[in-house]
Amino acid sequence: MIRKTSTADPELVDAAGADLGPIGSLVSLVQYRELIRNLVFKDLKLKYRGSVFGFLWSLLNPMVMIVVYLVAFKYIMAIRGSGFVFLLLLGILPWTFFASSAGMGAGAIVDNGGLLKTVHFPRAVLPISSVLFNLAQFLLTILVFLPVMLAIYRTPSPALLLFPLVVVLQLAMTAGVALALAAGAAYFRDVRHLLDIVLMVMFWTTPIIYEYDKIPEVWRKVLFLSPMTPFVLAYQQICFYGRVPDLEVCIAAILYAAVAFCGGFLLFTRFQHDFVEQV
Repeated sequence: MIRKTSTADPELVDAAGADLGPIGSLVSLVQYRELIRNLVFKDLKLKYRGSVFGFLWSLLNPMVMIVVYLVAFKYIMAIRGSGFVFLLLLGILPWTFFASSAGMGAGAIVDNGGLLKTVHFPRAVLPISSVLFNLAQFLLTILVFLPVMLAIYRTPSPALLLFPLVVVLQLAMTAGVALALAAGAAYFRDVRHLLDIVLMVMFWTTPIIYEYDKIPEVWRKVLFLSPMTPFVLAYQQICFYGRVPDLEVCIAAILYAAVAFCGGFLLFTRFQHDFVEQV
């Protein structure tokens, strides 16, 4: 629950200005998990408020996307490679989750200046809840997309059991990026404009609309500079090729997840006590 107060609450020291440190701030997030959950559900309800079909739109969207891409790539562009649309969407969907989370995370502090000045709560709640909101959207889409694509193109393999683990790793990486962007944008408004350019570059340097195995060997290592590359490849190798991700893909995904989350959280907690002054 969010509580208005004029004095520092011992349980909300990080929000009131004292230094709990990274561990204390992480504990405060766990203590306020109910608040995070309520914010996520609030955003989901607001998105579909007033619509007749409500959450069914989240299920309809991937179905329409599948049909559009099938028509566009298989019939209009005559790309008849087996399962190309499946491979393409396995890149686009996690990319959309990441890009939307990064965009919302960058504005999580700046866009809530009034709330920060009147209510005490762990500041990391804002970017984390925006990431979880986009995660919910991603999972709702996958709920429809994956069974349909597997029914059309592939027989599910045991490697599919690793899918949730990749989602967790991407969630950690994305949360870390969102935290870092939220802190950066609070001090430098240009971060949000720069993010648009960075995301554009990242999209084209991540094997989404082209197959990783078909690019020259010399460029493959370069693509791993994009933090989304190992996650897109992991989804594709698990779901499309039906095998355990390559060792270098696993190592890169784990490293990006660990470094991004730890780095982003440390950066956020280091500067969070000055957010009110900056916004």
